[in-house]
Parts: sequence; structure tokens; C-alpha cells
Amino acid sequence: MFKRREPLTILQNIKEMCWPTMGWLRASTYIKHRLARIADSNHKIALGLALGTAISFTPVVGTHFVQVVVLAFIFRANMIAALIGTFVGNPWTFPFMWWAAISFGSYLFELMGLPASSTPPHHVNLTIIWDIIKNDPLRIFLPWALGGYLLGAISMLVSYPIFYNMINGVKIARQKARLHRLHKAAKEITGQKS
Repeated sequence: MFKRREPLTILQNIKEMCWPTMGWLRASTYIKHRLARIADSNHKIALGLALGTAISFTPVVGTHFVQVVVLAFIFRANMIAALIGTFVGNPWTFPFMWWAAISFGSYLFELMGLPASSTPPHHVNLTIIWDIIKNDPLRIFLPWALGGYLLGAISMLVSYPIFYNMINGVKIARQKARLHRLHKAAKEITGQKS
């Protein structure tokens, strides 16, 4: 019923993820309204969004949805909000998040006296990445994972109150708008009867 007449191709879907046709402001407004319509407590929605944000710092991209669903189940957060929260990590933000995670993890490894490299190889492809993970995980992957999960925990503490206040504000605004419409409709009905 609500599907497109002509489905988007894979390249069009990738383009939409990087640069939405409707524009960033309209896309963020749409997501904000969708979040406000989730029938759950503000705490559970904000916690789900914060978990999704936290998972975006971690290195294994293909498992972000799985990780956040498991964490949302454990912490009793809203799973839909948690999945939406993972979109904080996107092609525009991943380079900064991952650079911070690798740098922080490498710094911690050096403090513990473990070898670590804070710079990825110059020529990266799947073979090189798999070789590093398999043969020398201390070089990049383990520092990245440690830094990613720790920065994720910190970002969760920072983003939870922001998301909570945002969801609370939007829900209050929706409630006020609904009461205003009801009040206006009641006035029209009483005005017609008299």
C-alpha cells in the first residue's frame, strides 16, 4: 500500500543513505515525528536511540543491527528506536567515529604496554583487512574494538539525556496540538448547536 511504484535500485538506495532526496532537514523532521509516534515510554525510546548511537563506534559494521537488537533486549529498550539510532553512524560520521575509536583504543593499549597501531594500512581492501584480523589482531582491530566500545559507552551516557529531552518535547508538543484541535472542534460543535 505504501510502497514506491518503481522500487529504487541498489545505487539509488546508497545515494539516498548518503544524501536524501528530500533533504537533511526534512529527513530529520520525518524521523523525529516517527520516533514520537512509537507507543513506548520516553525512557525506552531514548535508551534505544542511545544504544544505537553507541554501537556505531564499534568496528564490525555488518553486525551493528544484531548487536543493538541484543542490547535493546538485555536493557529492555525500544528495538525500533535502537535500530533507528544506528543511523547516527553513516558514511558521513563513520570516518570520525572510527578514527576516534582507533586512536583511543591504541592509546589505551600503549598505556597497558601492548603493541598497537593507530594508523590503518595505506592500501585497504578486504584481503588486507582479513589478513590483519587473522594474523595480527593487536595491530588495529582489538584497539579499535576496545576504543569503540568504551567511546560507545561514553556516547550513550551523553546522548541519552539529549534524546530523552527531544522525545519528551516532541510528545508534549503533539499532545498540546491534539488538545488544541479537540478544543477547536468542540467550539465549532457548540457554535453550530446554538
